[in-house]
Amino acid sequence: IYEYLETPDKQDTDALLNCLRKFPIHYWSIFVIYLIVAPVTVIYSAELFSDFKATPIDWFRINLVALIVSIIVGLPIFFLILDLFGKIVGNISFTKAHVTLKLKVFLIGALVPLLIDTMLVQYYWTRTGYFTMETFIVWLSLEILAIVGSLIFVKSFSQSLMPLSSTLEHPTDFEHINFAELKPCSTDELGVLTTIYRKLLTSLKSQHDNLEDIVEQRTRDLAASNKELESFSYSVSHDLRGPLRAINGFSQILLEDNKDILDEGSLNNLRRIINNTEKMSQLIEDLLTLSRVTSKEIKREKVNLSELASETIGELKSNNPDRDIDVEIEKDLNTVGDEQLLKVALDNLLENSWKYTGHQADPNIHLGYSTAKQAFYITDNGIGFDMKYADKLFQVFQRLNNVDEFKGSGVGLATVQRVIEKHQGNIWAESEAGKGATFYFTL
Repeated sequence: IYEYLETPDKQDTDALLNCLRKFPIHYWSIFVIYLIVAPVTVIYSAELFSDFKATPIDWFRINLVALIVSIIVGLPIFFLILDLFGKIVGNISFTKAHVTLKLKVFLIGALVPLLIDTMLVQYYWTRTGYFTMETFIVWLSLEILAIVGSLIFVKSFSQSLMPLSSTLEHPTDFEHINFAELKPCSTDELGVLTTIYRKLLTSLKSQHDNLEDIVEQRTRDLAASNKELESFSYSVSHDLRGPLRAINGFSQILLEDNKDILDEGSLNNLRRIINNTEKMSQLIEDLLTLSRVTSKEIKREKVNLSELASETIGELKSNNPDRDIDVEIEKDLNTVGDEQLLKVALDNLLENSWKYTGHQADPNIHLGYSTAKQAFYITDNGIGFDMKYADKLFQVFQRLNNVDEFKGSGVGLATVQRVIEKHQGNIWAESEAGKGATFYFTL
């Protein structure tokens, strides 16, 4: 119990529950041992250190005293310890009672009358000095009646509890609940509670069955939507890219073959066509990435975000050899998730930081983990943004900065958010215009 209170974990919890199961056996074993040892110790001590010679009546009388003391002291201590156990194990989910109400009722119903009767006998004996076989028989009969009465009361209480007890192991598992047995067996409050509980479970079962039908229908709808999405992605990938490549290619040919013939205005128009087809091509690629992220099923595995980020930064430095940028990546940022999807998210976040630090004299990017916020983060000293527009940050096609100055499709952060949400995580940003930005995300 002490180890559980110091550092509660699964192993300590199992040991604690095992201790609780054995507690009543140990406690009442000590109780019985005391009833045997205490009178023997008292009588033999008296005979050893005095001229006292015990008779059977003396043995009986000393045993009565031991019984009285045991009940007066032992029973309250037993219940006090049980109450302390109850406070300690408040955070543990019990599936089985370790000290039942029936046991508590029996102890109170049997031992309290036993205590009262025994004390009356002792009082009578002390006052009169008279004790006969008749007195003993009356006392013994009263004790037997008290115990029998307690057993009858416990049986009645057990009958009231029986319908509820049958559902304790599987309280919400409708397949294991026998609704035929879950019916009142008494007319007391427990009978009323059983009736209410049965109505509640019946209602929940009906809702559960309806929910399963709804989920099944939603699953079919989702599968159909995913199929349509895949068909759309295929169409975008093949049917739109072909014409775009043709427009771009023929425009390039026109520009090369007629640059000496066409005036400057016509040449500028051709360059605009080429630039816009390239933008359209990139937009299609980003939308396809967003589509794949949305429909992809997650494959969970151990992922080292530090290694993924290093790969991305290596690619960016290779493609931009003229950029001198300070990048710090904390080591061994490990997590569990889909490596491909997390690579897509990191690519977009790091490319954004790379892009928006382009005008800084000493650009820097940092990937790490914040223990205060319990989240991974990517921070930079780029141009940042105004937090009043933060609600638009992860919306598709929303741009918070100059489109001509910083190229992009406005799909990247929406893709990142989809990835994080598929990992049951959250992403948010903190920034100030002109003072960089920090993106936090949990998984």
